[in-house]
Amino acid sequence: MTFRSLFGVDSTFRPGVLGVIALVVALAVTGMLIAQSEREELRIRRAELADQSGDKAHEIENAIRHGLAATYALAALVRQGHGVVPDFDAVATEMLRYYPGADSLQLAPGGVIRQIVPFAENARAMGHDLLADPARNKEAFLARDTGELTLAGPFPLMQGGIGAAGRLPVFLDDENGRPRFWGFATVLIRFPQILAKAQLPQLAKRGLHYELWRLHPDTGLRQIIAASSDVPLVDPVDRSIMMPNGAWTLSVAPIDGWTDKPGLVLKLLLGLIFSSLLGWLAKQMGELRLHRHRLQALVDERTTALAARESKLGALIGSLPDQLFVMDDAGRIVEVHSPDAALLPRDSADILGRSYDDVFPLPVADGIRTALMAIRGDARRREFEYALELPVGRRQFSASMSQLSGGDGRTAGFIALVRDVSERELAEEKMREATVVFDASSQGIMTADANGIITSVNPAFCSITGYSAADVIGNTPAMFKSGRHDEAFYENMWSTLEKVGRWEGEIWNRRKAGDIYPQWLTISAVRDEAGRLIKYVSIFSDMTRRKQREEVIWRQANFDVLTGLANRNLLNDRLDRALVHSHRTGKKAGLIFLDLDGFKWINDTLGHDVGDEMLIEVAARLKECVRHQDTVARLGGDEFTLVVDDIEDVDDLQIVGDKVLRIIREPFLLAGANRYVTGSLGITVFPDDGDDVQTLLRNADIAMYKSKQLGKNRCQFYSQDMQEAARVRVQLEAELRIAIERKEFVLFYQPIIDAERGRVSGAEALLRWRHPSRGIVAPDEFITIAEDTGLIVPIGEWVLNEALRQANAWRIRGLPPLRVAVNVSGVQFREQGLVEMITQASRTPGFDEITLVLEITESVLMQSSDVTEARMREIGLFGIEYSLDDFGTGYSSLSYLKRFPVGHVKIDRSFVSDCPDDRNDVLLVEAIINMAHSLGLKVTAEGVETERQRAFLRARSCDYLQGYLISEPLPAVDFERFVFRNGSPH
Repeated sequence: MTFRSLFGVDSTFRPGVLGVIALVVALAVTGMLIAQSEREELRIRRAELADQSGDKAHEIENAIRHGLAATYALAALVRQGHGVVPDFDAVATEMLRYYPGADSLQLAPGGVIRQIVPFAENARAMGHDLLADPARNKEAFLARDTGELTLAGPFPLMQGGIGAAGRLPVFLDDENGRPRFWGFATVLIRFPQILAKAQLPQLAKRGLHYELWRLHPDTGLRQIIAASSDVPLVDPVDRSIMMPNGAWTLSVAPIDGWTDKPGLVLKLLLGLIFSSLLGWLAKQMGELRLHRHRLQALVDERTTALAARESKLGALIGSLPDQLFVMDDAGRIVEVHSPDAALLPRDSADILGRSYDDVFPLPVADGIRTALMAIRGDARRREFEYALELPVGRRQFSASMSQLSGGDGRTAGFIALVRDVSERELAEEKMREATVVFDASSQGIMTADANGIITSVNPAFCSITGYSAADVIGNTPAMFKSGRHDEAFYENMWSTLEKVGRWEGEIWNRRKAGDIYPQWLTISAVRDEAGRLIKYVSIFSDMTRRKQREEVIWRQANFDVLTGLANRNLLNDRLDRALVHSHRTGKKAGLIFLDLDGFKWINDTLGHDVGDEMLIEVAARLKECVRHQDTVARLGGDEFTLVVDDIEDVDDLQIVGDKVLRIIREPFLLAGANRYVTGSLGITVFPDDGDDVQTLLRNADIAMYKSKQLGKNRCQFYSQDMQEAARVRVQLEAELRIAIERKEFVLFYQPIIDAERGRVSGAEALLRWRHPSRGIVAPDEFITIAEDTGLIVPIGEWVLNEALRQANAWRIRGLPPLRVAVNVSGVQFREQGLVEMITQASRTPGFDEITLVLEITESVLMQSSDVTEARMREIGLFGIEYSLDDFGTGYSSLSYLKRFPVGHVKIDRSFVSDCPDDRNDVLLVEAIINMAHSLGLKVTAEGVETERQRAFLRARSCDYLQGYLISEPLPAVDFERFVFRNGSPH
């Protein structure tokens, strides 16, 4: 077989050879694509594992460094006591509470362990000389020589188990003032306890093997610290963990290997199938071309045979039902025949001898000319249609033209057979219109004969029901029955058809797949002219989507889109039903109102998508707290309600409330870390607290706010006195809004003095409300409401501007420069507009000569630390300092003090008030001062009220004092007199 190849030259190939070539090429291309795909998938997967292992490596490093940080505090105590730590056991035991990574604390003067806490499980290490032990003295000498913290281990402990030791050398000044090596402050951490915070087993749950290892500094061998399996990792992803004097490595690799074997097999199988199909198609194309070549030869042979029998057909021409035109090679009509002369364009005598151009109109002549040219080119028959306007009317004709061959094989002319197809065209047009409507209809159409046997269906029928035409033709519609309708339904249908000739209505039928669905069905009976029933025509539409839309609309109206819980609309309905049920049964019903504590911080700092994830998890947990017949609803934001009916005793609601509080306190794994919130619950009981839906909801809301006022993370039953408290709160909020408009606030200033010299160094600006009828109102009465309602933001802005204005006025009147401290609420610090407010305040006259200090609490540092740090440093660019207020009452993490730009800490008054009588408070205050000073921070003690407290704090080198012993908060004028009277440090 010869044909044009892909290279444009004539080539001879067998179809099989062509198929093999196509198969080989396709296999090669497919193999390259699969290899490229596998390399890309491996690159993506390794990048994903690198991110996951990096997070875990960071958590391990933080956990170990947090435990080692205790050495700095311990060293500060040694230096403070000049080599002696009074009551070491009590101090160390208390310190271990603040360093959960540390297992024990040790003091080793001269390198020999002399003091250990706890002692019982570490007694075997007592007296051990760290510098004399050749197996472990390498890190000890390194720490002593460099003066830096070193980490030794992991290694087997003398007291049992595996652990590592952080050793910080302590140097004391000798009589000449030169530093002298005293010994080591040591923290012992144990394995695997220190790694628990990193939750390494989560990697195995995600289908990953891991190894935590290091290169042993002495042997150079790989030392496994923790691993998920004894099986060596294959081509793992490594992340380094920097330790004080070395590096550990976290290696992670998939349990099932890097290659997705099922996926690779599937790709190879699909590639093989595709290549085989392409080869088969190439082979088929070759065979088809060979077949066409043979067929053309056969046609030519038959044409020659027909020409030889042309003379025999002449006798038959007269009996033809069609018109016949014979033309010579020049296109002149030499013979004509028509069964009806009225169908000829002219009289037959006038046609003979004329060219077709003279006989037929121009459009028809053009069609004949085109056909003749094509026939001359390939000698093949041509068919075309044309129309003529005749005396009998417009008629449509179909012509078939062929070439006549002479005995010598040359062209002898042309023959045309022409048929009047006017009636057929009309019928076909009507049939085409009906077929188009039948096929294009979006509604299913089915016809059946008089006996109910299906005779035809349209494509829409097949699309809707899943049945093909072959499946249903010859059967009865009974095959579609769903079982939802009884016999009476069908009897009524056929009875209506018999009487009226038409039935319309909703019916449920079954698809081929087995599922049932709703139809809107119209059946019409078709009768002939004699009135005999000849067929039925059924037209139907699928109502499934309409039903689904109705269902969606109902769900949107009654369910919360995010959590899937009942919304306020459905809650009102369910609660109303519960009340009706309780009326009937005489049992009580309970309504629990839940508001999440701390959710706004998570939503604002981690993003609304993380907040939505938490709300979905809360919804799932709440549904586990109640029975199936109870209702859990979301009112909006972070507010949820639970309707509990059929309760015998009110104590049952307390049990449910406690369960809700417990599951809300459990950690939420969000954004790769555990997040914590609590809940405040308000509970009302029907009929004790109200007999209608709105009353119960209002009272539950009041009880919930009472729960928040009492400290949150609790449930509170509604009582009558809460109504009055709620009214007072609403009134106070309204008065507070008016106070902001009328500027009814005033600032008092409490002096802060230098502890050593007793001179005024600064003041803390304290807010007071000058109420028109109640006089001066302390902030304790309104700050909480201001924070809950967001009014703290405009109030805080006024406080800042007023404090700066007053400080500039003092500067102009000759007061020495003072540090002015302004309290910033956590709510205010989270606001995006805080930086803009500071920017505006920086334009205050004299701002550059005022030392402004923002006092923040430890809770502010705990909130989204990355965002907080960035905001603090941005504000710090204005020359503003930070003081950590109420230090010791919160998390008190040294890592926060090291990380954030805090220059001062204020010891909370609760620790100062019992000094120096309470030994525990004495130790804590001393530790706070020593730790702060070791980090380069200044310390202010607030709440100083006695001379003994002043003397105690001065003896401990506290930098600044504040309290009623020095002065109560003063109006601006009185504070100015106080400064002039007591002087300043400048």
